[in-house]
Amino acid sequence: MKQFQKYGVAAAVASVATGVVATEVSKNEAGDLAIIPYYTVLEGKNTGMHIINTTDVTQVVKVRLRRGADSKDALDFNLVMSPRDEWTANIGPNDGGDGVVVTTNDTTCTVPEFPEGGAVMPTTFAEGAEEGYVEIIGMASATMSNPISIFAEHDDGVPLSCALVRENFYRVPGTGVGDDEVRGVHTSNITSSAVCSHTAAARTGNACYITALGGGTAGAQAINLSIFGDTDADALKVSWMITDSSGGLEVGDNAVHVRDFADAPMMTNQQPLNFGTAGRLQYDPLNFELPNLAYGAWESSVAARAAGGTVSNDLLTALSIPALPSGSSPTILPGNAMFDDLREALDADALINDWAAFDTDSGTVATDWVVTLPGQYVMSNPICEAYDAYAAAGTACRKATTTLPGYSTATALDEDELPLLLASNTSNALTGENSRLLMWDREETPLNGEDPEVESDLGFSPGGNAGDPTVAAYLKREVNVLTFNDGNVLDSAESQEEDLV
Repeated sequence: MKQFQKYGVAAAVASVATGVVATEVSKNEAGDLAIIPYYTVLEGKNTGMHIINTTDVTQVVKVRLRRGADSKDALDFNLVMSPRDEWTANIGPNDGGDGVVVTTNDTTCTVPEFPEGGAVMPTTFAEGAEEGYVEIIGMASATMSNPISIFAEHDDGVPLSCALVRENFYRVPGTGVGDDEVRGVHTSNITSSAVCSHTAAARTGNACYITALGGGTAGAQAINLSIFGDTDADALKVSWMITDSSGGLEVGDNAVHVRDFADAPMMTNQQPLNFGTAGRLQYDPLNFELPNLAYGAWESSVAARAAGGTVSNDLLTALSIPALPSGSSPTILPGNAMFDDLREALDADALINDWAAFDTDSGTVATDWVVTLPGQYVMSNPICEAYDAYAAAGTACRKATTTLPGYSTATALDEDELPLLLASNTSNALTGENSRLLMWDREETPLNGEDPEVESDLGFSPGGNAGDPTVAAYLKREVNVLTFNDGNVLDSAESQEEDLV
């Protein structure tokens, strides 16, 4: 049986100062976006998640598991975390099929409700999703005067009513935007539980919270509304842990935290995509696949929804809510602008790390590298392809023939940038282009051949010959596991083994 020491798997991520960029990798291990670079349930392993709301207001958080091969949205749900709340969960194998099961004993409100036995990954993209990475995105925050915050608040360890919290996450038709008796997400900064009827004979007690929200005409007209602001730049603290009790493996770290990922609320609904009577997919600018690493919301053809809704100062006063901050409308940026900022913040042009591979009769020591390239899925957006026939979606997806309001030029989406060249033994010694992955021992001895040397003699061009080796190694996935000298720690289904000598 293999015995392993406790060690870390580091995400190959670095922050590079290349100008003034609002989005940045956090230096204090907190942010409004966190990326768990690797989860796995292979060969008896489990992956734990731990999320902390560090603020004094309610946070709505998107948790999304993406499979390692192509970043498909394999399982996502929302958390509604009261102030200073913590949530823990386990990602384990699905004994009945592909994918994973997420389980928790925590009482924090989830949307949808976790069934007994845990949330089983839907079969749509479950195949191959036994390993991947996790996006944890701060969607919005709400002060304690909002109904959603009151219902999510813990009393003796249990939220007042997760059922009423979930009423805020249904799809709202365009004709219902602004009507607080229509449950669901009205705009990306306004939702309604619709629990209270204005015509009810009695609107007191826990059901309506008239006394908590304030009286008067304005309060009665919008007693169900929750109004959201931007997620604080340091709102979330996230960590992860992979364990295998039978094999002795224990590895964990803080997530990669990003600050100022978004500057506006990004509330979306949590209903499956809707198909009309003709079998066509209905365009939904606030669908569950958002927010992601590129978009907070799509542009809507409904004026009130596109503008982020309108709320009077009288209503805000009646609800004891401060005036809405600037930038409270949906986060809709040209092209992949949100992802461009994120990619610049995460930019790294080299991978440097220690590794070990040692085999004796008494035991084994090995090292795997996990290299995650988050967000490659935004290069060829499946949402845009699905909604290609819809005029509103064409504008939102930044097709080359369209222009968003406020932007003078139209930009088409980039193509998928994978695979990424990791190493090649056809290196150009003068420029360093396509240089191979070089490895040394602790005494500076090269382990995969001598360093390339510049030819010192004059000669005829071109150099080389047709028999020169052309071996190259590529990173073909969003989550890549690299092993060394036949070592195998994580038992990845897609580990890469390349002979570059």
